[in-house]
Amino acid sequence: MAKTPSGKNTSGRGQRDLKVKVKTARGRKLSSTRWLQRQLNDPYVKRAQAEGYRGRAAFKILELDEKFRFLVPGARVVDLGCAPGGWCQVAAVAAVAAVAAVAAVVVVVVMVNVVVVVV
Repeated sequence: MAKTPSGKNTSGRGQRDLKVKVKTARGRKLSSTRWLQRQLNDPYVKRAQAEGYRGRAAFKILELDEKFRFLVPGARVVDLGCAPGGWCQVAAVAAVAAVAAVAAVVVVVVMVNVVVVVV
């Protein structure tokens, strides 16, 4: 991989510098160590903590709302599988009147957030 003109050491994606290095701990697998290092160096995680959001996924729905403008006052939003609840938090802040979070729904794909907007 070629060096950047400034000579900075990048994280492999070429977009950000590594700031926190995690030492391997006894009993921690290599994959866990690498995940922790990515998490500690993720700019969206730091920004979410600074802005008071519950998770970095809040920026995904903010970006979608910027593009499609579906979070309007008076709309009903149902967030299925809302953990940690960053999408509900954004919807409530966006002046959506009725926010219903259904957490006890068995979904085949657990990691996918499904947002249904009814106007």
